[in-house]
Amino acid sequence: MTAGPAMPENPSTVGEAGSRTWRADLDSLVGRYRAGDLPGLKGPHRYDPAEARGFRRAAVLALFTPSAAPPGSGIDLFLVQRSPHLLHHPGQIALPGGGIDPGESILEAAVREGEEETGVPAAGIEIVGRLGTVTVPVSDNIVTPVVGWCDDPGHLPHTDTAEVLEPLRVPVTALLDPANRATITFMGHRSAGFRAPTGWVWGFTGNLLDYVFDQLGWTVPWDRAVTRRLTLDEARGRGLT
Repeated sequence: MTAGPAMPENPSTVGEAGSRTWRADLDSLVGRYRAGDLPGLKGPHRYDPAEARGFRRAAVLALFTPSAAPPGSGIDLFLVQRSPHLLHHPGQIALPGGGIDPGESILEAAVREGEEETGVPAAGIEIVGRLGTVTVPVSDNIVTPVVGWCDDPGHLPHTDTAEVLEPLRVPVTALLDPANRATITFMGHRSAGFRAPTGWVWGFTGNLLDYVFDQLGWTVPWDRAVTRRLTLDEARGRGLT
């Protein structure tokens, strides 16, 4: 997999200039996609028009913001803990997103879902751009990842939806810490995994973030031979309230 721009040196201590570097890397990633210089996601989530015929179209938002604690220490990513009562992907930690409504563009859908599921106001979400289409065969979705930026989300209201248990604001440096990385196995499936405060990011979201961080050049080398086998309770978010 081709690496993207180099990760800032000592990312745990970057200040204001470092924040600008993170944002510049996101701009460069989207620019590579627009120029046709960004390889697509491989593996089970690669986009094949023939195999995805009849799939529902959806968008997810990778929304980044300068770290909250301590300020100037890096960059955070918004994730959401899905409700454990959903039919598809119950209890999983995911990027905010969902189906594209009739008459709605991909970018409009990403912003709407981002606001609904994280509480970040749509007016505060700046779209950096989209990336290549991928698929989630288990739920018959064609998904377009969209990269977003928020300078200051402020104090977010608690979101209360049927789909989201709670929004999560996670430092990217914590996700990329090799101690928080593992290859996840569950019912014969394997994916990249990231340990988050309320469980593991795995499956489609794990593979997508692994790809995005690799292409950004932010990935810290980690041992892919380290395996974590999820229990059914862990995979389905049972016990979450």
